[in-house]
Amino acid sequence: MNLRDTQTVAVPNQSRLWFGTGLIQFLQTELSDFPERRVAALRLFIVTLTISLVSQALHIPPLGAISVLICLSYDAYANAGQSLAFGIRQLGYIIVTALVSVFALMFAGNDPWLLLPLSLIIIALALFHARLIAWPTGIALWYSVSVLYSPSTPDANIYHALWNIPILGVLAIGIWTVVHLTIKPQDPLKQLQANIAGQLAAVAYIFSMRLADSGMSSHEQVSPKPVSAGNFGKILGLLENAELIHPSLYKQHDTYLALLLEIDGLRQFAIWLDQVLTAEYRTQAMTTEKLNVYLALQSACAILCQGLAESREVSEQINALLTDDVLHRYSLQTNPTLLAAMWRALQRISELMHQLHQPLVRPADNSLDEEADSNVAESWFPAWFGYEYWAMHADSLQYGIKFSLGAILCMLVVESLDWPDINTAIPTCLVAAQTSLGADYRLSILRLSGAILGALCAYFYVLVFQSQLDTIIGFALATAPIWALAAWISAGSERIAYMGRQIGFSFALFVLHDFGAVTDLYLPRDRVIGILLGLIVMGVLDYALWPRRSITLARHHCVSALQTLAQFTIRLPDLSHLLKHTLPLRLSAEKDLAAAQDLVIHALLEPDARLADKAKDRTALRAVIKDAGNLSGLLQIRRRYRLLSGQQFSSFPEELQQHSRAFDTALATALENTALVLQGEPQKPWTQIADVHALLKQSYIEHHRIDSLPADLAMEWQLRFMLDQQIMELIEQIQERALDSVSSRLETSPTMVV
Repeated sequence: MNLRDTQTVAVPNQSRLWFGTGLIQFLQTELSDFPERRVAALRLFIVTLTISLVSQALHIPPLGAISVLICLSYDAYANAGQSLAFGIRQLGYIIVTALVSVFALMFAGNDPWLLLPLSLIIIALALFHARLIAWPTGIALWYSVSVLYSPSTPDANIYHALWNIPILGVLAIGIWTVVHLTIKPQDPLKQLQANIAGQLAAVAYIFSMRLADSGMSSHEQVSPKPVSAGNFGKILGLLENAELIHPSLYKQHDTYLALLLEIDGLRQFAIWLDQVLTAEYRTQAMTTEKLNVYLALQSACAILCQGLAESREVSEQINALLTDDVLHRYSLQTNPTLLAAMWRALQRISELMHQLHQPLVRPADNSLDEEADSNVAESWFPAWFGYEYWAMHADSLQYGIKFSLGAILCMLVVESLDWPDINTAIPTCLVAAQTSLGADYRLSILRLSGAILGALCAYFYVLVFQSQLDTIIGFALATAPIWALAAWISAGSERIAYMGRQIGFSFALFVLHDFGAVTDLYLPRDRVIGILLGLIVMGVLDYALWPRRSITLARHHCVSALQTLAQFTIRLPDLSHLLKHTLPLRLSAEKDLAAAQDLVIHALLEPDARLADKAKDRTALRAVIKDAGNLSGLLQIRRRYRLLSGQQFSSFPEELQQHSRAFDTALATALENTALVLQGEPQKPWTQIADVHALLKQSYIEHHRIDSLPADLAMEWQLRFMLDQQIMELIEQIQERALDSVSSRLETSPTMVV
C-alpha cells in the first residue's frame, strides 16, 4: 500500500547530474508543455518585459536587472491569496532591509573594520531567520547589494538604500503582484473546494467499484488521479490563502481543519480497503444488508460532492440517507467494522459541512490557545535570550555564520583586486546557501550554467539585433524571445527553474546596464568570473567549515519522522482529541519525510557519492523513507478505526485492555529503537511485537467470538488484523533498512557504536 505516493528515484552512477536520466530525457521532461505552465510562463514573461520597458523609460537600468531576478525567483503558480501574501510580506522585508542598511552605513560606513563585523552579524542573523521560517526573505541578499557592493562609498550607498530598495519593492514586487492578481487569478477558496470534491469523488469511485463487484450497475465514473505526496500540507496552505482573500472564513478555521482531516481520513480508509481486498473476495456476493451500506456510502459521497459544487446545504439528505438502522442491520454496535468507521466519518463530514453553512458559527475551542498563553505567562523571558534556544538551532546558526563569512571574504577579494565588476561573487555566496552540500552544488551548477547561457544570449543580441534598433518598440521585440525563454524555464520544476532565473538576470544585467547601444562587452565575462569566484570561495568554506552532508541531514529527518510516528500509536480517549493530536503529528512527519527524500537525491552530487558504502546508505534510507510514508498512513487509519468503528474500549475485559496497551507500547518502542539505530546509538531492550500481537488477537477472538460470526463480519476482523500485520511488517522492514544503513557507515567508521 502506498498512501503517500512516495516515489523512489533510480539514480544510475553515470547520470547523477540528471536525476537518474540522460540529458535529453531530462530536458524533454523539464521543458514539457502543459496548460498551467503556459499561464505561469505568460505571467513571468509579462513581468520581465514590463520591468525592462519601465527601466528604459524611467532611466533606472541597474535596478531593472535586479528586479528581473527577484520576479523570476518567485512562484509563478501562486494563487490570488499567495500572491497577495507574498507581495505584502516581501515589501515589508524590503523596508526592513532599507532601514537596517541605512543604520549600518550611518553607524559604521566610514570605518571598514567596524562595518565588516557588523555586516557579518546582520547577514548571519538574516540567514538564520530565513532558515528558521523556511521563507526566502531576501534580507541578506538585498543588504549585501546595498552595503557590500561598494563599501568605499558609504554616502552613495545610503542613497541607494533609501531609494533603490523601495524602488525594487514597487518595481519588482509591485509589478509581480499586480500581474498575478490580473492574469487568470485563481481563487484559493475554489481550489480548496475542488480539492475537497476531488477527494470525495475518489472515495465515491472506490465505493462504486465495490458495488460493481456485486453486479450492480453504476454511473460511469472516471478514475480520479492519485493524490501526490505532501498533498495535505498543500491543502492547509490553500485554507490559509483563502482566509486572506475571504476574511470571513477565518471564523470557521477550526471547522475547516476538522473537515479537511475527516475527508483525508475517509480517503485513506477507502484506498486501503480497496487495495487489501483480494480478487477472490471481491467476486463473492454481498448480503443485502452489506449492499445497502455500500449504496448509502456511495450515494452520500456523491451528494456531498454535488452540494460542494453548488454551495448547497445537503446535511438533511445525508442524515436521511445515513441512518443508523441501515448500518446496524449489517453489524451490531458491539461489533466494530471498517464500514462503520467510514459511515461515522461521512456523518461527521456532513455535520461539519452543515456548520460551514450556518451564519452563526460555534465558538472555537481555545484550549490550545489558553495553554499557550499560560506557557507564555510562566516564561515571560524571551526564548531567544536563553542558551537552550541557540543550542536547539545550532545548525541554522552555523548556516548563517558560514555563508555570511563567505560573502565578507568575497567582498574583500573584490576590493583587494580593485575589480568591482566581479562583485557578483558576493550574492553568489548567499544565493548558494542551501540545505546541504549536495543542494549547494546543484544550485551552483544551475547558477553557472544559467549565467553562461544568459551571457551568450546577450552577445547574440548585440551582434544580430542591436545595430538595427533605434526605438523602444524594436528593443521590446528583440529582447522578447529571451524574456520568454527565461520565463519558460523559470516556470519549470525546481530541478531547472533556477537556471531560467539566471538566464534572465544575466541578459538583463547586460542589456539594461546603460542607455542606448551596449558597448561594455566585458560585463557578461566579468559576471561569470564573479560567479565562479563566489562558488569557489563558498565551495571551499562550505566543505571545510561545519559541512552539512545531505545523507546525514536526511538521516536526521528520518529519525525525527520515526519519533513522530511513534506518537501515532497512542490511543486517544475520544474524538474531541483527534484534530489537536493528529494534525500536528501528521504535518511534522510529512515535512520530515519530504525533506529527507529531497536530501537523498541531492546526496548524489557530493564528492564521495560514488563510493559503494555511500550508495548502499542512500538505497537503505530511500527505502526507509518510502516505508515510513506508508506506515504513517496505516497508523492514521488504525487510530481512526479505534475512534469511529464502534469500539467501546472501556467495556472490554481488563486483560484485553492490557494486551492492547502492551501492543501500543511495543509499536512505539520499536519505532523509537529504530530511530536510535539510525542515529548510531545503542538499542534499548524491547519485547517482540509479534508475540504481543498474538496475545491481543487471541483476546479479541475470545471476547467477540469471532469464530462464530457470519462470514462478512469475520472478514471485517480479518481486515482489522491484516492492518496490524501490515504495520508490523513495515516496522520490521524499516528496522532492517536502518541496520543496512548503519552497516554501510560502519564500513567507513569502524569505531561507531551501535
